[in-house]
Amino acid sequence: MLDIVNLAQRLDLLSVCSHWNYQQWGRTAGKSETQIAEALGQIAQDTQGQAARIGLMNGKPAGMVLLIHSDLDTHPHLSPWLASLYVAPEFRSLGVGRRLVKAIEQVAFELKHGQIYLYTYHASFYEQIGWSNFEALEGDQAGMTILRKSLSDGQHAA
Repeated sequence: MLDIVNLAQRLDLLSVCSHWNYQQWGRTAGKSETQIAEALGQIAQDTQGQAARIGLMNGKPAGMVLLIHSDLDTHPHLSPWLASLYVAPEFRSLGVGRRLVKAIEQVAFELKHGQIYLYTYHASFYEQIGWSNFEALEGDQAGMTILRKSLSDGQHAA
């Protein structure tokens, strides 16, 4: 069974999430695992519109996702962003990613956001769950797409 919980309620799992984030994105971005842990801790405990969720499959950490104010320096006018969706390899193809996305959509909806954004190389995954292409990126992010999801259509519920 998959439970999705607020990372702020399970700070004992912060190191797991930090390690995932570091391995997937942080190392190539020049961030240390300690820097990532500090940032994730701040996001998890934020009371100003950011959030972190972790998926637990039968009690074991299975994946994570964030809601953050800004994720792309070239697009500071877009907010909020779904970021750092990660599913541990042993839990992939079980619907964990979809459930995490729906959970963070629900958080954004509850915070009264009308839409949410993300950028990815894997647009088709998100398109299958109701996200729309917003902008093809160029330059350093060539090959990536910004997607947008309207949260006013009632399809955000987990």
